[in-house]
Amino acid sequence: MVLELLEKPAFRKAARGRAGADRGEAAEAEDRILLSVLDWETYEAIDAAFAEDLDGSRLFYLDGVLEIMGTSSRHEELKKWLADLLAQYFIARRVPVYPRGQATIKRLEQAGAEPDESWCLGERKEVPDLVLEIALSSGGLPKLEIYRRLAVPEVWLWREDRLEVWSLGPEGYEGPLPASRLLPDLPVGRLAECARIPDWMEAIERFREAL
Repeated sequence: MVLELLEKPAFRKAARGRAGADRGEAAEAEDRILLSVLDWETYEAIDAAFAEDLDGSRLFYLDGVLEIMGTSSRHEELKKWLADLLAQYFIARRVPVYPRGQATIKRLEQAGAEPDESWCLGERKEVPDLVLEIALSSGGLPKLEIYRRLAVPEVWLWREDRLEVWSLGPEGYEGPLPASRLLPDLPVGRLAECARIPDWMEAIERFREAL
């Protein structure tokens, strides 16, 4: 039934409109579509058949609920800014890192996610060590709970114009923390300051001065 709905042109047009990224430069919030009571097989079928077709969208799954989330131009800009700044840190500190972007992370029957950005430290792994999520609006599935199920060691959330560091502990995520436990010498405050600079080149240059 759900797959039949997704195959209809009217739904796919609506999904592009509500979960797409191209809503004008002034649009900052993410759009979301939530579909409830989906089994794991249906989620995987949707992920395989439609993830690429919904331009600019990302899929999240938790306990039978699927979220199709679209991103705005501001969302994508912040994601790119932060990833590029963090790359400068990795280069300056010679950290062995393997960027894996938005590659899907899954735990059978429970949870699935397509992060904004993700990185493996030291070696390539099925589950990344670090995930970045841009949250310009509230609502949708609880991302920290999804990443807890997926056992991601550290999640960075950009919300309310600041960077939050959350580290996985024995009882769930602990935070927001003042520093990264994975990258303890990273100047997190300076990283956030530079991510707010509207000029990309200036942001890179200022952050490099702090390294």
